Amino acid sequence: MVSLDWKWLFIYPDQRIASVNTLTVPVGAPLHFQITSASVMNVFFIPQLGSMIYGMNGMVTRLELRADQVGNYQGLSAHFSGDGFPDMLFDVHVVSAPDFASFASNTVKSDRVLNGDSYRQDLLKQSVPKDKTVYRLDDPELFMAIATQKIPPGPGPQEAANTGAGNVR
Repeated sequence: MVSLDWKWLFIYPDQRIASVNTLTVPVGAPLHFQITSASVMNVFFIPQLGSMIYGMNGMVTRLELRADQVGNYQGLSAHFSGDGFPDMLFDVHVVSAPDFASFASNTVKSDRVLNGDSYRQDLLKQSVPKDKTVYRLDDPELFMAIATQKIPPGPGPQEAANTGAGNVR
């Protein structure tokens, strides 16, 4: 997964799909997360599933989880990252194995394609997306290109006009 300004990108390389602000996982399956940031440091957290972990620009951290019950949960960012931080939430859907297979097979048919170009154009800019977009993953190495900064990171939160240390009285 990739934390961005102010959204989460979930990449499923084995299924060749990706999603923004929604994570769908099969119940009972071991979940092997790799986490990075395409901007400032951030914290990935799903309270009902356990541990939180930092994602940092230019680094990959790992988290092992397992969801034991079918259900819908709320994931969040647990680290302030600028203006869009309060909206940096994501939906977590824990589904049966057949439902996960159906989700993956339907998503891989998406008209939206995620590759380096569409990532730079659509996701790297600062925004709080209204939709939970899903993509057909065109480049299974996209995560590593982001994590190793072959694709340069985003700008990070911009300082608001007339604020900052220079304006302290």
